[in-house]
Amino acid sequence: MSYVVETHTLPPGAEPMAMPAYYYLRVDILILTSQALSIGGNGFIICLFILFKRLRHNMSLRLLLLLCCTDWVFAVSALPYIIYYVVKWSPIMFDYSPLMIIASGSPLIIQFKVNLVVTIAVAVDRLQAMRMPVYYRRKSQMLYVWMTLVVGLGMGLIDTALMFWTTKFDTHVYNCAAIGCFQTANFRAYWGISNMFLNVVALILTIWVAYELNGFKRKNPAGLGVREHKSLTQANRLSFGILLISMVFLLVPSTFVGVVDLTHLEIFKKIGPFYIVGLLFAGVSNSVVYITLHAEIRKASSALCRGSLAVENSTTVSPTTVFSTV
Repeated sequence: MSYVVETHTLPPGAEPMAMPAYYYLRVDILILTSQALSIGGNGFIICLFILFKRLRHNMSLRLLLLLCCTDWVFAVSALPYIIYYVVKWSPIMFDYSPLMIIASGSPLIIQFKVNLVVTIAVAVDRLQAMRMPVYYRRKSQMLYVWMTLVVGLGMGLIDTALMFWTTKFDTHVYNCAAIGCFQTANFRAYWGISNMFLNVVALILTIWVAYELNGFKRKNPAGLGVREHKSLTQANRLSFGILLISMVFLLVPSTFVGVVDLTHLEIFKKIGPFYIVGLLFAGVSNSVVYITLHAEIRKASSALCRGSLAVENSTTVSPTTVFSTV
């Protein structure tokens, strides 16, 4: 049956699909695959923290653990959202329940803000380590982590409450497989602008971190020892990698959507649920970067794969140094 013939079965007033139905099914399968990878990758990092004392006792790694946990929780909590799309998929017409889409898509709204806030917190943490090393040594890492989580969750919950308040649940939205189609234009404008503002802040801080890193390579600030300087350099490289991932998978898509939405183009109907794709890709990429760029986590990963819970002593990274962080 051709796509043209299928459009004749649509109810009155319903518009045809912007893309073939199987395109959206492939997108859903891609998302489910990304969720599995994010759950596995970030779950593996969390297991390393649970099993290895050197990681658990390193308080400065708690911001990394926070990012892992939020990525893992999001990948799990968003499963009903994508599973509903797959179960209700039809090659003829999409007719999803607005209440189910909004309710199951709430983790997406919350996690986007949490991820942006954590990204900004990572950048600020690096700037403090490079520009204010004395203050950084005295800073309470756990308090900083909890404040980051509270601010991120608070902003995400406000967005979710506004989304529920503005959404019209008694209307049908045919042939659209993205949460943006069920949100009102006013909410999308608010959400897009608020996300773009945080993205701009994160971008400025990322550029600042890159500038500081360039100068840090040429000098030894605050008279750091060779080991501390090498540890801080490694942590800076890891943090900058996380910031770049956030820029690629969060800043670019959200800015694109914000600009396009102002032109009143139906971007969600044409492309599908790409916001969640960006978040999941960021989570998967982060889990890879943690292991490849952080010596302690890499050693713990190797030890676990060998079946040993005893992490070898590192000659490059001290488990107690305040600079071994994200």
